[in-house]
Amino acid sequence: MLFNSIGYLIFLPVTVLLYYALPFRWRWAVLLAASYFFYLLWRAEFVVVLITATLVSYLAALKMGELTNKKQRFKYLIPSIVINLGMLVFFKYLGFFTEIANQIAGVAGRNNVFPMYSILLPIGISFYTFQTIGYAVDVYRGVIKPEKNIGIYALFVSFFPLILAGPIERGRRLLPQFHLTHAFDPDLFTSGLRRILWGMFKKIAIADRLSMFAEPVFNDIGSFHGPEIGIALILKMMQVYADFSGYTDIAIGSARLLGFRLSPNFNRPFSAQSIADFWSRWHISLTSWLRDYVYFSLPFKYKGKNVTWRANLNLFIVFILVGFWHGPYWNFIIFGLLQGTYIVLANIFRPAMTRFNQASGLSGSPRLLKGLNITATFLLVCSSAFFFGAHPLSDAFMMIRNLADFSRTNNAILLPLLKNADLVLGIALVVFMLWFEYMVALKSLASKFLSKPVVIRYSAYLFMLFFLLVFGVFSSQKFFYFQF
Repeated sequence: MLFNSIGYLIFLPVTVLLYYALPFRWRWAVLLAASYFFYLLWRAEFVVVLITATLVSYLAALKMGELTNKKQRFKYLIPSIVINLGMLVFFKYLGFFTEIANQIAGVAGRNNVFPMYSILLPIGISFYTFQTIGYAVDVYRGVIKPEKNIGIYALFVSFFPLILAGPIERGRRLLPQFHLTHAFDPDLFTSGLRRILWGMFKKIAIADRLSMFAEPVFNDIGSFHGPEIGIALILKMMQVYADFSGYTDIAIGSARLLGFRLSPNFNRPFSAQSIADFWSRWHISLTSWLRDYVYFSLPFKYKGKNVTWRANLNLFIVFILVGFWHGPYWNFIIFGLLQGTYIVLANIFRPAMTRFNQASGLSGSPRLLKGLNITATFLLVCSSAFFFGAHPLSDAFMMIRNLADFSRTNNAILLPLLKNADLVLGIALVVFMLWFEYMVALKSLASKFLSKPVVIRYSAYLFMLFFLLVFGVFSSQKFFYFQF
């Protein structure tokens, strides 16, 4: 059941009505049943993996909660991580590793030593695996106490707004909320409806519209050259942002209707002034998870204020994992390496860049410097879009070659494309989206709007809904991050 489907628009209000109609002691059971029903609709056998991940982490946490010695708790933490991570590797990466093994065997003159299997990827496994591992590690560290109620813990793992594509929640933030009464809050409920409407708008009116122009280029790379490739890269990044952040908005809004507050996952990433700043704003729940559970667990921690080579090595490791988490393709690994390289180079050359800015006078023009930093960061992000996808690695390199080839630009395709009303509308909506999110970030302006009379506020909501119905692309496309 997609968020952008009629089925979800029926499922969500029914769930909300049942939730508030029943006594508090049964509400978690209603949400658990709704979450498993929501997940079952994708494919019934996927539930076996979900239940296994839930039981393993739940039982391991209970045992760790009974022990005070960290070494003893460690004996239960490791099996929990190995089993949960093992299922993720088996379903998502077995084919990738088997292919590498066969390539190595091929060099030795032995072909197809290992059989290749086609294994269905349980939807959402990349997200709930990290959620269960984070919970187990927090119990091991003593950050939280284990959840005794297995039903509530199962709800934490399977909560329907976030199970398919996050945000990746922490036990210490979400689990306590399942124990609260959650009396109906009109302000939070209205806020949730606004967030759902905005998320639907970004997905249906912007992301799905941009995909009509970006995807044909990525699906037929040999036919496009020069500026056609450059335009497609920018459209692709904007499509992915509108799609994924739109999903997150719908997830956060859906949870608010029930009285729950999920973690933010985006914070205006295209206003970032560096790649490090970008990743502190993009897919925040993933990068903060890797920071807390991987980066600070690595042995080469740096001391003092200076970023050393050991810290840079940690960054490389983390960003290789960022790329690999996205999918079992060399494209994504290179994507992660690029991001890590950008950040490490920025760390190394930061003193030199500071001196250059002072010598050139840019330090005295903070607005100009900020604009240049934002532009450079945006171009670097878009440049990595070559590798952000499940297409063959050879296609990514072909795109790079074709980008530099202006002699074969197909004006018969490009010029009509630039005059296409749908594309012009899509670009205008992207500009509106970025402007609107900037205005929302200025909380004083947001509060001014919310203080307007009901007629003005609801007229704005109805206009956006009308615009969505008229100009939306209703093709029920899956959300981009469902493949991860």
